[in-house]
Amino acid sequence: MMGVNPPTAYLLLTDIVKLPRGSWVIQNGANSGVGRATVAVAKLQGLKTGNVVRRDEVVEEVKALGGDVVLVDGPDLAQRVTAETGNARITLALDGVSDAAPMNLMSCLSESGVLVSYGGVSRKPMLVQSGSLIFKKQTIRGFWLLCWYQSAKPDEITAMFDHLAPLRRIPSHTLSEQGDMSYRAGDRLRFVTALAAKRSFTAAASECSVTQPTLSNPECRRLPSFTVSAPQTFLGFCACAKGVPY
Repeated sequence: MMGVNPPTAYLLLTDIVKLPRGSWVIQNGANSGVGRATVAVAKLQGLKTGNVVRRDEVVEEVKALGGDVVLVDGPDLAQRVTAETGNARITLALDGVSDAAPMNLMSCLSESGVLVSYGGVSRKPMLVQSGSLIFKKQTIRGFWLLCWYQSAKPDEITAMFDHLAPLRRIPSHTLSEQGDMSYRAGDRLRFVTALAAKRSFTAAASECSVTQPTLSNPECRRLPSFTVSAPQTFLGFCACAKGVPY
C-alpha cells in the first residue's frame, strides 16, 4: 500500500506541524495500515510515537513494529501517556477513529497542539471537550490524501516518494497486514503524478493492471496495461492480490 498509507503517514507527520527530531507524536488506531506506516515513517524522521489501540492483544504487536509507547485507550489515557513519556510535550495527535477517541487524544496534547482527523472507523461523530479549544488553544483539522494529490506539484510528489524510498526495505507486514511492496516505483510515481495533474496515464506492462473500474477481476495482474481516464476514481487497491496498487 505504498501509494496510500505511507504517503498519508508522511504528510501527517511533516505537512501540518513542524516536528524537530526527538519530538513525540500520538496516534490512535496504531495497528491500522496508516498507524503502522506512521510508526515506520516516524522512525525515519527521528520522531517518537505514542500509540493508542483498542485491544490489549495488539499492544505487543505494535511494540514489535517499533512503537515507543503503546497503550490501550481509556479515559485516563493522558495520565498514562504522561507517565510513559516523562511528561513530554506533544504537539500533534492523529485520529483515525472518531467518536470519543479524539477527546482522549486531545487530553494528551500540549497547549496549542493540533489534532488531525484523517478517518472515522467508528462511524460515529467526533466528540471533543470545548475547553480544549477555548482554554488550551488546541485546534482540529482534517486531512485527505486525495486533496493533497490534487493540489501538489509533481516535484512535491517526487520529493515525498524520495523520502519514503527507504520503506521499500522494510518487510511489508510492518506497514500493513495485506501490504505488498512489489511494484515498480517509477511507474507508481508517474501514476500519482498523473493523478495530481488529473490526466490520463498508461502504466508499464509490469505494473498491476485493470482495464475497467472494477475490483473483482482475478486476472488483473496478468493484463498488459491500463489507462486511467478519470484518476480520482482509481485511488485504491486491487482486491485480488495483497493490496497491489492499481
